[in-house]
Amino acid sequence: MNTAKVAFILLLSIILFVSIYYLYLNFPQEEREFTFVGGNGESELIEYSRGKQFSENMRYPSRKISYTIDEICDSNKKEQVLEAFRILEVKTTLEFYPSQIGQIKILCSDIPPESENEDYFIAGEGGPASVLNTSIYDVILEGKISLFRQERCNDLPIVALHEILHSLGFEHNDNPGSVLYPTLECDQEIDDYIIEDLNDLYEQDSASDLKIEKVEASKSGKYLDFYIEVLNQGLISAKDVPLTIYHDEEAVEFDDGKNYVNLGEIGVGVKKILNVTNAKISRSSENLRFVIDVENNIAELFENNNEVSMILN
Repeated sequence: MNTAKVAFILLLSIILFVSIYYLYLNFPQEEREFTFVGGNGESELIEYSRGKQFSENMRYPSRKISYTIDEICDSNKKEQVLEAFRILEVKTTLEFYPSQIGQIKILCSDIPPESENEDYFIAGEGGPASVLNTSIYDVILEGKISLFRQERCNDLPIVALHEILHSLGFEHNDNPGSVLYPTLECDQEIDDYIIEDLNDLYEQDSASDLKIEKVEASKSGKYLDFYIEVLNQGLISAKDVPLTIYHDEEAVEFDDGKNYVNLGEIGVGVKKILNVTNAKISRSSENLRFVIDVENNIAELFENNNEVSMILN
C-alpha cells in the first residue's frame, strides 16, 4: 500500500473518530436534576421594637431623612416642626434635612377633621404613607404629617413631635406621660424606649441585601438548564448584580464570553427571575454553586445568603 493511500485512510479515520466523538458530546441524553445541598443562609431577622409600631421594624432607607414643609404652613408651625427635628437629632442618630421632594411631607390646615370623641383635641395627624415590606424591614418610602392647630405648649413642640414619631412608624401608647399618648398634654415626654428603638432600628447602614430565594437546575449531557430567583430584601437598590455559576469549581462561560450573568439593577423588595437553557458545562460535572456578587463588591446587610450549592441526583 503506497504512502498516499495510508495517509488517506488515516485522515478518514481521524475524521470519523472526531465525528463520532462530536455526536457523543452533543447527542441528547437523559435529563438529570440537581438537588440543594447547602448555602443560602437565613438572614438574621432583627426585632427591635420594644414599643409598638404600625408594623415590625419600620424605618426609612437611611438615617438621613429628608422633609418638605408646605408653603402654606405659617412661621409658628414651621418652627415647631424644625424644633421637633432638632430634639430628635440630639437624642438619636437620625438626621433631618430639607428637600423639595422630601420623604416626610409636612402639610398644614386650619380646619381639623371631626373627632368621634368630643373630649379629644385633634391637633394633627401623621403616619407612613408608603411602605414596602422586604421581609427584614418594612421600609418607609414616604411619610405624611398634617398640622391643624397651633401648638399650646411652650417647653416642647408636643404636637409636632407626636406626628413626626407617627411618620417614623410609632403608634400610640397607653402611658399618659408619653408624647405618644392619644391625648396630648404639655408635660409629656419622649419615652426612653422610643429613643432606644430609633437608635437600634437605624444602627444598620443603608445597604441592599441580595438573597437567592429559589434555584432549580438540571443537565442533559453537557447542557445545563437552570431557573433562579434573587430577591433584594435590603434598604436600597443594588446595581449591576453579577451571578456566577460554578460546575466543579469552574465558572460557567456564557455565549457572550463572560463567566457571569449581569442581573442588572434589583430594586428594594424586587425579585429578579432568570431562566437559562443549554448553558455548557463539563459532561462529568456533578456539583453546582450559584453565587451572587462573588467578589463582594456590593455592600449588603448580610453576606451569608448569596450562595447555593447543588449536587446531581
